[in-house]
Amino acid sequence: MKTLRKRLWLIALFAFCAIQAQQKKTEDKKVIKEVDEVNKTTEEVNQTAKNTDNAIKSTVENSKETIKTIGSLFGSGKNKGKTAGKSKGSITIAVSQVSYDNEHLNRLYSHLSNAKGVKKPTKSFGEGQASINLIYKESADALWQGVPKQLRSAFKMLRMDDKSMALELADLTLEE
Repeated sequence: MKTLRKRLWLIALFAFCAIQAQQKKTEDKKVIKEVDEVNKTTEEVNQTAKNTDNAIKSTVENSKETIKTIGSLFGSGKNKGKTAGKSKGSITIAVSQVSYDNEHLNRLYSHLSNAKGVKKPTKSFGEGQASINLIYKESADALWQGVPKQLRSAFKMLRMDDKSMALELADLTLEE
């Protein structure tokens, strides 16, 4: 009888362990299923974030293009009014009958290079003719009026329009 009791206890213990193991497997399966659901949700969130990021980048790029288009319609921006390869604010100053190292020419170029609103000044010279090219938002006359009178008096104005002027040296000397 003792043996039978031991065997029943062993069978009961074995059955209890088997039941516990089965419950553990069931709990593990639930945990694994929950982890899989969390992973799936995480992947969905990551994909949504990626799609949102791409949409924002696309919106920013489209906005930049729209701003450029609107700006060009109203004449603003880098491509402002380009005609025949020159920008709308491009002014050319031609000085005839002058040498490259002429003091008055160099003072004029120096003044214009440092004048408010003047951008990208360049000077070229050939066969007694100097040319100063620059970008200025206002007219050539407004630019010329900004040159000090003493410096202007060293030149004789031959011709002027909105985008250019033709000068030659006057017979006067520039006072120090």
